[in-house]
Amino acid sequence: MSKKANTLRDLGERGIIRWFQDLITPFEGALLSGMEDAVAVPLNGEALVVNCDMLVESTDVLPGMSANEIAWKAGVMGLSDLAAKGAKPLGVIVSLGLPVDSQVNFAAALVGGLNCVCREHETYYLGGDTNQSLELIIDCAAVGTVPQTQILRRNGAKPGDLIATTGEFGYTGALFEAILQGHSKPTKLVNRIRKHALSPRARIKEGQALASTGIVSASIDSSDGLAWSLHELSAASRVGFRIDNLPIPDICKQFAATNDLDPVDLALYGGEEFELVVTFPAKKWTIVSEMVQQVGGSLIRIGEVVEEPEKVLHMNGEEREIEPKGYEHFSK
Repeated sequence: MSKKANTLRDLGERGIIRWFQDLITPFEGALLSGMEDAVAVPLNGEALVVNCDMLVESTDVLPGMSANEIAWKAGVMGLSDLAAKGAKPLGVIVSLGLPVDSQVNFAAALVGGLNCVCREHETYYLGGDTNQSLELIIDCAAVGTVPQTQILRRNGAKPGDLIATTGEFGYTGALFEAILQGHSKPTKLVNRIRKHALSPRARIKEGQALASTGIVSASIDSSDGLAWSLHELSAASRVGFRIDNLPIPDICKQFAATNDLDPVDLALYGGEEFELVVTFPAKKWTIVSEMVQQVGGSLIRIGEVVEEPEKVLHMNGEEREIEPKGYEHFSK
């Protein structure tokens, strides 16, 4: 831990994680490094993949979110990291903290919503723990399996690889601006953006398809934002990247133009889109993209991996740095 750090705010989320890792006895049989968003251990020739993700009302719930929207987000948060490893979910275990004065109908909607998000992703809400708390807390532990030879990691990207994603970016960045910064016009456009932003899907089938190819060199989900995800892949693989095709939905471009905002910022730094960001050899594009299409998904090529440590976006004849920022707990 840094000698100058007196509080968790000084360390930031990622600094805290690195510090905690120094305090924990490592498991020698682990199949993933400590800086992955999930853990994996051997089990009967497969990898048992487990991810634990916590939703806290004061930091993770936007004003006006319904119980169903909150539950959906909590479930997708847990399942998305399984998708990034190529794992098939076995189920989700939930620790649910509820204030004592919570409405019964609200609690029922939360549980029903958690069951719904699990069934929509072809897995099960297996149960868990329920407790009294000062604010709403939903902690989802998602469990899945993947053949050990197919597990997707962050640290394999190589210069010359393509970078691709399973979807577009900008919905949540735009919604944050609309709700938190008061850019709420035009109403119809904001309502369409809200619908997209608050009903994301974990790319479970796409992750399994990508893993089955044996071709993907690195993988991460974009829950902390596209920019953060690219920087995490870069650090894990010790490479750089150049992005030349940033996939921004037209409605987000329209929203940005109406409110004098930068659509690139909305796409890069919003977070919580839960798309997969993957790398693989350029000559394998057809094979990989067709495998994803077979499960009803799609891939969008956004750039390439380079040897230099640069992280840049080439767009409309201009070059700009992609900053290492996005959503981070305990941040300054």
